[in-house]
Amino acid sequence: MEEIYRLVGIRVKAERKRLGLSQEELAQKAGISTNFLGHIERGTKRTSLKTVENIARALEIPISALFSMVREYKTTEEDKSLKQLFYLIKDGSPDDKKNMVKIAKIMLKNKDKK
Repeated sequence: MEEIYRLVGIRVKAERKRLGLSQEELAQKAGISTNFLGHIERGTKRTSLKTVENIARALEIPISALFSMVREYKTTEEDKSLKQLFYLIKDGSPDDKKNMVKIAKIMLKNKDKK
């Protein structure tokens, strides 16, 4: 397969792992099958720019980042934790979200008292 597909696949896999996402999770967010995502990551199948755009959105990075072999977006462990927390609660009900904010406030108040 052409080199560009292999390089994009390497970037997709690296970004997916950086976020701590499984292939299944990323595929679902991007609206593609897990099998197809595996092919993309290995560079064994061609994909459309629209699919690459969907993957970039699911990874929350600019599409251009998937075409660069230079790591431009370095995130800290704190950033990673915040992103994981966001994904855990984003699909919750409005009441669940309010309760999560209350829990976080209580945890932070208790931390300050120690």
